[in-house]
Amino acid sequence: MNVKQQKLSLEERENLMIDAHPHYSGFTPRPIQRLTNRQRPHTMTDIECCHFLRTPTREFTNQHPSVEQRLWVEAGKPAAPFPARPDTSYNSNIWRNFRREYGLSFKAEGRKISEVIASMYPLNIPAPSLVGENTFEKYVRETRLFQDEKGKSLAIRRSKTEVDEFKKLRCKTEARNPPLNEKGDILPPDNFKKYAHRFVPVPSPPPTPPPKGQKTDMFGQRYTPRSKPVLWKLSYKLNHPEYRKLREEVARRRELMDQLKNSNSQSLQSLPRVMPSPMIN
Repeated sequence: MNVKQQKLSLEERENLMIDAHPHYSGFTPRPIQRLTNRQRPHTMTDIECCHFLRTPTREFTNQHPSVEQRLWVEAGKPAAPFPARPDTSYNSNIWRNFRREYGLSFKAEGRKISEVIASMYPLNIPAPSLVGENTFEKYVRETRLFQDEKGKSLAIRRSKTEVDEFKKLRCKTEARNPPLNEKGDILPPDNFKKYAHRFVPVPSPPPTPPPKGQKTDMFGQRYTPRSKPVLWKLSYKLNHPEYRKLREEVARRRELMDQLKNSNSQSLQSLPRVMPSPMIN
């Protein structure tokens, strides 16, 4: 039916918000009691909790890494831009050393030309793989490159620090972008030894003993035996039918012997040496 054709009454046109819980009696709740039917105002925490509950985890979590992390990974993938025909006198540390020593200032006040040239063209040190034991630290220690002992010790200490930092950076680079093989698997270190996996089966737990008064037959079924178990211990207590009566008789005889020992010696002499058997009635 079209909306224009609907005819609303005056009450419906004036009162758009009709009470959801009408009261048909003469008693209506007070205004303060109406607050119990209203929902409490939502806070930002409630909105986030509702959003977390109604949204799947895969949709609202960011599964993609940040731009900085992706750039960091991509920066380690390409190989080093070494030229095909390297120049023997070229050193990539020229501008780095120049900026570290002198910054971006091009003024030469208070500086010697030899120091500036030495910082721009440092010594060409071969790669660590070609050096072996002949490191720069050994070269500084065994030669007279430094006349001052303080400067010599400082150079040795700095070379050790640089070697340690180089090892740390190399470990971080391999962890960030590890070397892969043709299949895409991570290559193990050079000194890695893979041992054969020794499979040790887990020992099976012992069988659960049957409850008291039951036994297990040859098929593994538990049953309650009708007869009592066979005597497995031959003892006087289990085999004698009047064991309790015999114990009482022995106790009575011991009390009698104790009384006779406490009496005088004449009564002890009058006692027969051979006692009758306790089994004789």
